[in-house]
Amino acid sequence: ARAAAMGGGGLTCPVQRVSDFLEGRLSTEPLPPSSYRLGVAAAPLHELYPPPLTAALRDGMRAFAASFPGFDGQAALLHGVETRTSAPVQVSRDHETCEALGLRGLFPAGEGAGYAGGIVSAAVDGIRVAEALLPVLVGGIAAARASGAPSGAAQEEVGQR
Repeated sequence: ARAAAMGGGGLTCPVQRVSDFLEGRLSTEPLPPSSYRLGVAAAPLHELYPPPLTAALRDGMRAFAASFPGFDGQAALLHGVETRTSAPVQVSRDHETCEALGLRGLFPAGEGAGYAGGIVSAAVDGIRVAEALLPVLVGGIAAARASGAPSGAAQEEVGQR
């Protein structure tokens, strides 16, 4: 509720440049462009959280900015209680099976695995990985049943693949 009030109401999102959040100052107009369609308003987001949380967020942002120059630049905006970043790593996977290279049975998907940059592309990648995984799951269950394994062993067989 406090963050919504900071935006001024009407679903306007309170924002603050990352650099201003780090320094504890209100961002000034003009603000960088935002993908939030209902409008943004400068707000002191550094005052939104309890001081220990603000300090932890600042430490994390500084560490992230050290690895990814520009993260704390003048165009970087914090939106309310959300910031947008993408995974700085990508878990290597086989192009056809989507299985992680070097780690059998792991099927990395979406933004956290480095295969998407937002909710829609993460959903699309999730569908792609699910379609690649389905034959593995069906094959594992069928193999366990064909071997005469007792009920429940099929799930264990899939987990061991």
